[in-house]
Amino acid sequence: MKHYQSLALLLLLVPSFSYAENSLSPHQACRLDSLLTVTSSQAYAQVKPLQQAKLAAEISAKIVKVAINVGDKVAKGDILFRLDDREWRLQLKQLDATIQGIQARHNLAVYQLQQRTKLHQSANVSEELLRQHKTQVATLSAELNAQHFQKQQIQLTLSKTKIIAPFDGVIVERNVSLGDWVNPGQPVASLLNPDKVEIQAFLDAQQLISLEQATQLDLLINQELFPLKQQSLLPMLAPDKNLRPLILKPTAKIPLPGSQGQLRWRAATQKLPFRYLLKLGEHYGLMLLVDKKAQFHQLPQALPGRSATIALPPDTLIITTGFRALQPGDWVENRGCFE
Repeated sequence: MKHYQSLALLLLLVPSFSYAENSLSPHQACRLDSLLTVTSSQAYAQVKPLQQAKLAAEISAKIVKVAINVGDKVAKGDILFRLDDREWRLQLKQLDATIQGIQARHNLAVYQLQQRTKLHQSANVSEELLRQHKTQVATLSAELNAQHFQKQQIQLTLSKTKIIAPFDGVIVERNVSLGDWVNPGQPVASLLNPDKVEIQAFLDAQQLISLEQATQLDLLINQELFPLKQQSLLPMLAPDKNLRPLILKPTAKIPLPGSQGQLRWRAATQKLPFRYLLKLGEHYGLMLLVDKKAQFHQLPQALPGRSATIALPPDTLIITTGFRALQPGDWVENRGCFE
């Protein structure tokens, strides 16, 4: 009797086991470390000059000498234009003569004051007369100071008759010619230093996170790569955009100011391509193969269309084919990995 009961129990178990084995769905499953890739990102970038100046006249005068042409290289302090300075030089000579006369009168007044002071001590000069001499010396001193101040003003104006280069660079534009009359604020030339540049790019939040882990930064312009280093992230948002301005500097070759290209960088960490992710409910994740069953692993930080960072052991099996048709708990037959 016990023999028949055991046989009956065995017959009940066999169909259930066979059904589970027969319902295995064939799929490919690969180790996580065989699917990871080093991701690269890119963003639009511009090369902006750090030293660029529109030179302008500061006084009204006629140009009497032009020392540069477009394309010329100049050094800091080079005289680029000379303006007619004869009027101010004549004023300076006249003022020097006036100062000389006042200085002579001042010297005489000081001498007379010294003499009157001695006589006053011996009671031969009144207090009133002594006060008059002191006033005369003070008045001449004030006149002398005023004339020296006026001389400084003329000398400052004379210095503005020379338009000089404020830094090393290249003349990229010339707006006037010999004999032209210029007025204050009128542009005369444009100067650019091609060796002083910065690269500006605008990145969103996810790009900035990726950039923090970058191992290599390059600017691609017309198939030429320029290595870069990050300088600063400005604490502001671009107008009408949820983007942050990023400033970078070249580390070797210097791109031409005004050029445009693609900022490219490679992440330091490996990521899983988005094609292996699926969405169940409101969350993205992976379909793992665990004990012949599909198991959904949620990735809270995953974003649509973006590769994802995976914190799982490298030998974790990831179902790579037909996984979007699976449900957690489905039986899966691993046909191997052919990725």
